[in-house]
Amino acid sequence: MMRAIGIIPLVQPVRVNYWAISAFWLGVSVHWAAFLTIAMQARVNDLAPEAARGAYLAWLAAAGALISTVIELIAGPISDRSVSRWGRRRPFIVWGTMLSLPFIVLFMTTQSFVLLILYFVAIQLFLNWANGPYQAVIPDYVPPERHGLASAYMGMMTLVGTLLGLALAGALLGEPPLILGALSRSTRLQIVGWSLVGFLVATMLWTVLGMREPVWRPKHPDERRLRFAHFVNISLNDLPNFRGVVVSRFVFNMGFYTALFFLEFYLRDTIGLKGAAPQHAFGFMATATLTGVLGNWLAGALADRMSKKQIIYTCVGLMCICAGLFLSAASLVEVYLTGALFGVAWGAYAAVDWAFASNLVPPRESGRYMAIWHIAMTIPQVIAPLIAGPLGDWLNAEYGTGVGWRWIFLLTPIYFLGSAWLLKPVQERQFGSASSHDL
Repeated sequence: MMRAIGIIPLVQPVRVNYWAISAFWLGVSVHWAAFLTIAMQARVNDLAPEAARGAYLAWLAAAGALISTVIELIAGPISDRSVSRWGRRRPFIVWGTMLSLPFIVLFMTTQSFVLLILYFVAIQLFLNWANGPYQAVIPDYVPPERHGLASAYMGMMTLVGTLLGLALAGALLGEPPLILGALSRSTRLQIVGWSLVGFLVATMLWTVLGMREPVWRPKHPDERRLRFAHFVNISLNDLPNFRGVVVSRFVFNMGFYTALFFLEFYLRDTIGLKGAAPQHAFGFMATATLTGVLGNWLAGALADRMSKKQIIYTCVGLMCICAGLFLSAASLVEVYLTGALFGVAWGAYAAVDWAFASNLVPPRESGRYMAIWHIAMTIPQVIAPLIAGPLGDWLNAEYGTGVGWRWIFLLTPIYFLGSAWLLKPVQERQFGSASSHDL
């Protein structure tokens, strides 16, 4: 039998403004879609030796992701104990976002790879100071029987943000660019940077002003006390089901980031698109994102009514088929068709997996535990490219440019299947019929 976990929201609102609590995901997703899929690769292409692009990209991604992990493990427990008149999460969202903004612009303009790493680390530090506590909003204020619905809103904002970020970076950073081709590359990089700043500020304000977060007052002074274990104890021995979801998500993201980080290199070298690769990286991800909205809403609605594990198993099976198709693709048509099929499964997985974790997290320390949950996204950003980047460089050197990027995609279905297997012992929570809490 699954051990009971007392998941009771801090407040029981009659109505939840799902648009407001999800809005910041739009800005965050615009930013990271532009960065992780196109902007980072474009900047590495600008500043790294061609023969070592895989390794340089891996080190850049690893530095940022390590900082992201550490800062969320710190910010989460601190926000759980915040007695600010703004609420527990909103001060972190505001200050973290604002402090990240200058480094986004600097990342786009520097001509030094060392400074590129430092600016990326600063972006990860400050933006995750905001994003760590923000992740706790759903388990904080949404009733458990509505986590699927809330995750669908979050997933929609994430997918739309991903599409906008890819469109922005793909249109401006390709060679030749799709728009504003008369402008210099440095000017186009600055436009991308300032546009990302605008999205983050606008969506941050939407969430902060629309959340109406209550002030938290501890009933006893000990409730505010921070202990060293709150920052470093991530074993989750007392929450085996939540731990199972975290570990499964970790392995899944090893496959996802293996594919994501090297998509542009695959299109550039393996498919032979060269300077047009950024536009087609956008095209592939845009296709996956559009179909992902369909999968996201369907799965979000079903997640509150049926087994989340069964939905995830179906998604993983479909993504494994897509990985095989992508590995053997010989033309752009095959690449795009695979992207459309992958998107349905990806969007569904994202919504259901988030709802699964939100159901199992203890709400009184949701900031701390959602920070641990976030490790399942950030550490794979370190490990996956450190494995795939040097391996791809070696295979390219041994067997010809482009061969390495094709074969590292073979790792992705292995990771996906492993994530499904790790989910088997996890037991789901059962809820009664949902009451109406939505706008």
